[in-house]
Amino acid sequence: MWRWLAIALVLTWASPGLGQDSGTGTGTGTGTGTGTGAGTGTGTGTGTGADAGADADTGTGADADADTDAGTGAASGPPPKIGVVVAGDPDDTLRNTAAFIETEATTAGLRVPTDPALRGAMRGEPAGGEDGLESLRSTRRGLGLNPRKDLASYKRIGIISGADALVVVRRQGSILLEVFDVSAAQFYEGALEFDTSTSAQRVAFIESRAAQAQLRWSQPPPTPPAATAQKVNAPEQPADESRAKRRIKKAWPYLLAGVLLAAGVTYLIIDQGGTNEVEPPLLRFRPGEE
Repeated sequence: MWRWLAIALVLTWASPGLGQDSGTGTGTGTGTGTGTGAGTGTGTGTGTGADAGADADTGTGADADADTDAGTGAASGPPPKIGVVVAGDPDDTLRNTAAFIETEATTAGLRVPTDPALRGAMRGEPAGGEDGLESLRSTRRGLGLNPRKDLASYKRIGIISGADALVVVRRQGSILLEVFDVSAAQFYEGALEFDTSTSAQRVAFIESRAAQAQLRWSQPPPTPPAATAQKVNAPEQPADESRAKRRIKKAWPYLLAGVLLAAGVTYLIIDQGGTNEVEPPLLRFRPGEE
């Protein structure tokens, strides 16, 4: 009996414990599974968003930098190159003015010839020795007070100096500045007085015209017009033949009259030769005969 009682007690104690362990295990397992699934989903979403943002930033930055660099490189180029020429008698005032204008231009970023002897020859400074610029000095000395009459000389000086434009300094009452386009071999309209202008005005006056001259110089030459077929004139008749025709036109009445006269004379000769009539006898009387 005691044995059966012990078995019943053991079974009674064991049954609630198994139910409690099963419920606890099931609840724990379900909760853990759900939590892990949600965590994995959130992690995946965050990772995807980070990748997309990185790709967008990288692409935009690289494209923008490349476009900026390419645009800057295409738009940039060397500044215009000018030469300063003194026209007329190169006194100290004109030479100093030309040198001062060169300094203003280079400070503003414009280029000038690198050879100081060449720049001095264009200003009319005397030669310090054999520098091979006598031809340029001779051309500069021939520049008169009217620049429009010396366009070929200015173009030659511009080609020797390699300049896009020439700033001509001359005296006409006051000191005047004019800009010559080397490629077009023409002066730009307008002149600027040196004494009444500011440095900013002089730089703007020179730079705007020099930039236009540089653009014209860099443009390709115009396309030559298409060749057209030349009209070939008919060969002229010889002068002798024309002269003979004119003579015949003037003398044809006389020729016709001569032909008719010759025909008439020929007819009479032929007609007389063909007559067979006997001429009448002639009676001759002699004195003393019967």
